[in-house]
Amino acid sequence: MRTGRAYGIRGTRGVLLLLCALAALFATATTPARAATDSTAQAAHLADRLRTNPVYVTDQLPREVPRSTAPAFAEVAERTGVPTYVIVLPGMSAADPGLLDAVHERLGRDGLYVLIDESQVADAVAHGVDVPADDAWTVALYEVPYDAGPLRRFERFAEVIARGDEKAAAARAEAARAKYDAGEEPAALYIGPSDRGDQSSLTGVLLTGVPLLILLLVPYVRRWWHRLSKAAGTKGAAWRKEVKASRVLRWTLPVLALGSAVAIAVTAPLVFDETRSSWSPRPRAIDLNARLDRVAEGLAQDPVYADPETPRVLDSAQSARLHERIRAFARSQDGGPVFVALVPQLTEDESGGDEEAFAAAVHDKLGEDGVYVVADPASGYINAFNRGLRLDGYSLLYDLPESITYGDDKADEAEDHFLGERLNALMTILDKTPRTDEPNSPGDPYPMTDPVTEDELPPLFGTDFWPGLLLGVPAAGLAFGLAAGLLGIVRRVLRRRNPEPISA
Repeated sequence: MRTGRAYGIRGTRGVLLLLCALAALFATATTPARAATDSTAQAAHLADRLRTNPVYVTDQLPREVPRSTAPAFAEVAERTGVPTYVIVLPGMSAADPGLLDAVHERLGRDGLYVLIDESQVADAVAHGVDVPADDAWTVALYEVPYDAGPLRRFERFAEVIARGDEKAAAARAEAARAKYDAGEEPAALYIGPSDRGDQSSLTGVLLTGVPLLILLLVPYVRRWWHRLSKAAGTKGAAWRKEVKASRVLRWTLPVLALGSAVAIAVTAPLVFDETRSSWSPRPRAIDLNARLDRVAEGLAQDPVYADPETPRVLDSAQSARLHERIRAFARSQDGGPVFVALVPQLTEDESGGDEEAFAAAVHDKLGEDGVYVVADPASGYINAFNRGLRLDGYSLLYDLPESITYGDDKADEAEDHFLGERLNALMTILDKTPRTDEPNSPGDPYPMTDPVTEDELPPLFGTDFWPGLLLGVPAAGLAFGLAAGLLGIVRRVLRRRNPEPISA
């Protein structure tokens, strides 16, 4: 009986599996084939980098985390007291929650694996070492100001790990989380250009307003006191002493006003001593050129370059089809090379997230004319730029269908953003793009923000300082009016309390 029942169960399961297979086949036949992102190559690439050096800093964040900061991250990693492997990647390229586990599996070394993005410690996993990784991550997240930068957050993380007290780490993490939930967020460490503008304006207002207020208010107060003393019947030696003081004040008052202006001018830079709006150090030329050199070298070997630090979005069939379309376009009449860079575009990269500037820089590095296609595997955006071919470059730049440039809602939700299909559609557009008698390329891209100076705050005595000087005049007048009104009220109150002059 047991044998017959087991056979019946296996038979039922077989029927169910067959039905599921048929349903899947039907769904595949009626739905476009999907290729999910593949992080296998990404994990293997990162493991190879860690095999050479336990700290790997990407070249994609030079404006925020330059590669030159790698020694600083390495020094902090040594404080943990356990083997620590650090990966610094853009947050959009490290979205796979199992990335650190996959890297550990390929590296084959136990230790603490830490993933850091452009702003914080994004993830931490311990393999073969007993450390409070989760609690250290929580402490670094909630105890450190949001604008402190990833290095300082990593320092706080390493501090908790180095102490090695799991109970104390858990209590500290819980306390930090409770404070944050109660609204006790750490104060920001840096100010922005608008804050510096407010400081400059305030300095200007004080620099003219305070001396002018002294010149207006002090004589007025002396006169007010003189009238009050006269009404009170002050005579004799006291009256002569007050007259003498008024004469001395007439000479010292300008000196007092000038001294206040000098004091404000000297003190303001000491009070408003901020010079930068971010923690990030100034990138060097090698930091700003590292990714461009890498992409150009890759495109010199293969016209389709897939960023190894990012999960793959093209499967082998899509890649082969794209290569064939590129070769066909190169053989076509008035065609030419096509270079496809599947590389994230970020505001923290050397190009400031400007795809046109990135394409122009890669073209300069590669030194070969062609159509440069920038396909962002993270956002899914596609842009094409003609650099030197006899094509209508303006139609490529401005008239690409949105279905290719941005995709639709389904493409936005898909892991690979349907980049394979959309790049294939782009090649069809290229085949149909009108040819021109002469190379037709848009001009140079707009100038980017200087990555070396973009985090520098404007000087305190800068643009907003001068309007503040002008505002100081009405501000002093308003303050004088308020003070005069208050003294008038006081005088009336005193008169009511003592209407008759007091005899000497």
